[in-house]
Order: sequence, then C-alpha cells, then structure tokens
Amino acid sequence: MARKTHHKHSSTKGYRRLLDSLAELDGVHRVATGKVKPRMGSGRPVAPISKVRKVDSGLSITINTDGAIIDAYVVTDRPDEVAAAMAERGWTSS
Repeated sequence: MARKTHHKHSSTKGYRRLLDSLAELDGVHRVATGKVKPRMGSGRPVAPISKVRKVDSGLSITINTDGAIIDAYVVTDRPDEVAAAMAERGWTSS
C-alpha cells in the first residue's frame, strides 16, 4: 500500500502521528503538510486542529503544536464525513 502522508523533514513525532491518524480515516486519499510557521506566545492550544476549511480538493486544516503552526491539506471526496470524524476524536475544538 502506498504511503498516504507526506511529511516535512523537520516534522515532530507528535503531529506526524496526528497526520498518519488522519490518513487512516475512511474517505481520506492523502494528507500533505504545507507551511510550517513558528508559534509565538505562551499557552497550550485548545485542540490539535484549530481550523478546518473546505477547499476544492477536500479540507485545509491548521495544526497547533507546542512550537509551531502547521498548514496541512486532507485530500478527500467526503469532506463533511472526514470533518465529523475529526470532531468525534476530539482533534478539533468544535
């Protein structure tokens, strides 16, 4: 089986596991990371995934980790079902 997740070289194990778990959801064809930006300020994120937006290819998500904010893309033809599955697992704040 081909790998469904594309990791950046600098990605940490914490959000690599999250991306790999996302790739295992029914209806997800592929997960890829986009920009990785340093996170400023103190405090812990409320949820691992802070934003979920629909795009033509599926979903665009923003992942919060201790030291970075990561944009990622979930390629799916069932974005509503995938977003609901992320919420069920407690990965999103809503």
